[in-house]
Amino acid sequence: PLQALADAAGDWSVTLDVFKSGGGASAAAELDVPFLGSLPFDPGIVRGGDDGVHRIIAEPDGETANSFDVIVDNVLATLEEGSGPQVRIT
Repeated sequence: PLQALADAAGDWSVTLDVFKSGGGASAAAELDVPFLGSLPFDPGIVRGGDDGVHRIIAEPDGETANSFDVIVDNVLATLEEGSGPQVRIT
């Protein structure tokens, strides 16, 4: 589906689901592993790489940055649980 949104300032964004959604969560459930989150298909990441300014730095309150925050929080929570095998990197 295609979704267009505008905020109070008149800035707008378009969301286009290029791929089906929910596949990662389904696979995680099937494999009995934690689902850490999903990232939007964001062409701004490519532009940021070309321009030398990462999308998350350029737009710290944007959808991509918020999605990364969720994943980082989930990784940290999973590590704090410590219920799985321990991996040591030296």
